[in-house]
Amino acid sequence: FINVSITTLEKRFGLRSSEAGVISVGYDIAFCILTMFVTYFGSRSHRPRIISVGAFLLGVGGLIFSLPHFTTGLYSFEEAHLILLKQGLYIFKTCVCLDIVYIQTCICATYGQVFVSHKIPANYVYVFIFAQLINGVGCTPLYTLGLAVIEDSVPKESASLYLGIGNAASIFGPVLGYGLGGVVLSFWVDFDQIDTSNVNLTPSDPRWVGAWWLGTMISMACAFLLVIPFAGFPAQFKGTKHLFKGTAQFRRMKNAEVDKTTGGEVAKEENFAKSYKDFPKALMMLAKNKTYVFVTLADCSEAILISGFTTFLPKIIESEFQQSAGTAALVAGVISIPGGMLGHVLAGLIIKCFNLKTANILKFNIVCCLCVCALSPSLLMYCRNRPVAGITIPYNNTNDLGGIMSTCNANCSCQEEFYIPVCGTDGINYFSACAAGCNEHIENGTDSYYNNCSCISTPSNNGWQASSGHCVTNDCNSLGAFLGVFCVCVMFTFMSSTPSLVFYFSLSNRVLPQRIRTFGLGVQWLFIRALGSIPGPIMFGTVIDLTCILWQKRICDGSKGSCWIYNS
Repeated sequence: FINVSITTLEKRFGLRSSEAGVISVGYDIAFCILTMFVTYFGSRSHRPRIISVGAFLLGVGGLIFSLPHFTTGLYSFEEAHLILLKQGLYIFKTCVCLDIVYIQTCICATYGQVFVSHKIPANYVYVFIFAQLINGVGCTPLYTLGLAVIEDSVPKESASLYLGIGNAASIFGPVLGYGLGGVVLSFWVDFDQIDTSNVNLTPSDPRWVGAWWLGTMISMACAFLLVIPFAGFPAQFKGTKHLFKGTAQFRRMKNAEVDKTTGGEVAKEENFAKSYKDFPKALMMLAKNKTYVFVTLADCSEAILISGFTTFLPKIIESEFQQSAGTAALVAGVISIPGGMLGHVLAGLIIKCFNLKTANILKFNIVCCLCVCALSPSLLMYCRNRPVAGITIPYNNTNDLGGIMSTCNANCSCQEEFYIPVCGTDGINYFSACAAGCNEHIENGTDSYYNNCSCISTPSNNGWQASSGHCVTNDCNSLGAFLGVFCVCVMFTFMSSTPSLVFYFSLSNRVLPQRIRTFGLGVQWLFIRALGSIPGPIMFGTVIDLTCILWQKRICDGSKGSCWIYNS
């Protein structure tokens, strides 16, 4: 839900992509800090109850993340800023109002009266980061102790299949968030407080801000509902007479496989791991295992890409293929559902059916990674930038690029804080009617038209030279091909995840005693988060920011806000 809302949060709270990346990694920072301690000490406690406490904290995190919606005023887009002049009512976005100081709560008006004012809420980025930290704390037991409960409770030869199903479920949740996130973003952000029939915008309008908070409220409710069921599970599953051997018997079978050459002698010490003093010794056992270290580093490099794409794939689709935020979220979910889930389950079945041992599991992972490399050129697909005057193409009969101002609109004082595109009869998009030099505004129901536009050389069409919204073009059909290839790429990416998990548990069985066996998984997660999931979104966000060719310019202080147009 949160990753789907990244572009919406940027518009609503004036964030940059790099700041949005920091919000995304807040979850991973908390996870990274806690994972070793949770797995070291939690594996000797009542694990389902610890998971239950985590579910409660996840609900609290969702509540905190939603709070800015209820503590800020209504979101007001630019069209609501009206100024009463001596002879009548005008909308400042046209060239007519060039003599009027743009009204905000931080600027005094020289003429007229303010009907509606708008100010970007400040410092809510820290609230989002804090909420994400709470979310990370809540999820740490589930993704470490939860997987260990599954592995503990099934025979070794079936573990890959059960872990594959568990991983597939963990993919289905985020993907469901993508799909439902696209739906909730189609609702106006303040639908719970105003009559949305008075909002003359559509989700395809750049000014549209969807109900980003609704998804996290749904997530909060689901997390709270899971608290009691999680707490109701026993610490260990008891066996039945004919069908199920039980957790204790499976543990005895796995303990018999301890390899003395890789730390088993220390692991067999009766009092080992009963004190925190053995914490460094257990860590050194894993650090001395070269295979464990190299596979962990390989997973770190993969985590950089997975976390980056998880955060910004909807935004990439939105910007590269000219889609609305809701549509981009939906299609991102469409390619992630079959790719991610099929990859996990298929990998588990392959390991189980062919009874792959550790060496062959690692070779299988190499094949999957080579397939991802072969498919990665699909990322070079994109749609050409929309023709936007002064930004992607020059103004008519000029070489003016790099800004919305030109000789044809030099007499207009056009703002750059709100992107209100209009389509000229020349087939070119303009940042606003003001940027097109339009002096006449015509209302026709919910549609807006403009005339007497000094930057548009083509004649009027039915009495107007520009209309609100982007020009409709059908010259790009590469989205379907991109989604198809990238879906297969996602499948191969996640096909290596379940084998890696099977490998980690297999290695931990040989290196560490049962009471802290989950510790090996915790150390793995620590490095994956610290070296992969945390820097990944920040790196992606920084690179995406470097491709921005038109930044929002706040009129109050001239500071830079979010990006309006990227170079695809």
